[in-house]
Amino acid sequence: MQIDENLKKMLQNKNIETLYSDLYGKKIFVYANAKQFKVFSFEEDKIYKLDENRFLPSDLEEFSNFIKKIIENFKNQNLHCENILEYKESIILKDNFVKNFFKNAFVLRQKMNKNLKQINLLSEAFNLLLSEQNQYKKNLKALNLSINMLLKNTKENLIRLDNIYKLTSEIKNERMNQNIYLLSILSSIFLPLNLIVGFFGMNTNNLFFKDNPYGTLYIFTIICFILILGAVFYRSKKLKELDLDDSKNTKISSIK
Repeated sequence: MQIDENLKKMLQNKNIETLYSDLYGKKIFVYANAKQFKVFSFEEDKIYKLDENRFLPSDLEEFSNFIKKIIENFKNQNLHCENILEYKESIILKDNFVKNFFKNAFVLRQKMNKNLKQINLLSEAFNLLLSEQNQYKKNLKALNLSINMLLKNTKENLIRLDNIYKLTSEIKNERMNQNIYLLSILSSIFLPLNLIVGFFGMNTNNLFFKDNPYGTLYIFTIICFILILGAVFYRSKKLKELDLDDSKNTKISSIK
């Protein structure tokens, strides 16, 4: 059966996406992506497939097998993404960082979003097909369920990736804040020491402890006192942070 010229021009459009529609008097199911382009025509109780510029007889089994291959391909891609996510989660939970995580996460998200778009289009086209071709609904019901599960799984993987991304960002920010806090503590400790050293390093007369035989010991004692005071202050702050730990609170409540 020769293809209509208008339909031929439409199908030759490089921007065509997966769809099911009534085109030039034919019920057309189109599956299109970067690697594959397939067209089926549904007319009454007959199914045809596009082969070059002609529609050749086909059947429900061939159409079902084609959809099964698509689903299996997406399942394998989702499984690959899940393995990547599990690997990244295991590293992050061990307080390590994944090399070039943010760049790799962006690339993975783009790939998953692309798959999600294609699965969405496939799901919409397949639902339209089932709504109009009632005679095939019973036989294609299992495939429709598989597509919906595939769609759900892809969305869950995207949410999972977003959670990993947020967790990694928060861990990096927390470590940065801890480093800034530590630098602030060190600055608060060594600033008085620098003032003391600077003060007693002045080339002026009548400095404190200048003629005292124990002057150096007094200055050293003051410096040690400031260091100890700073260490105690830092330690008290750390203990307050630990008091907010859920595991510790759980242990205390269990003892009571």
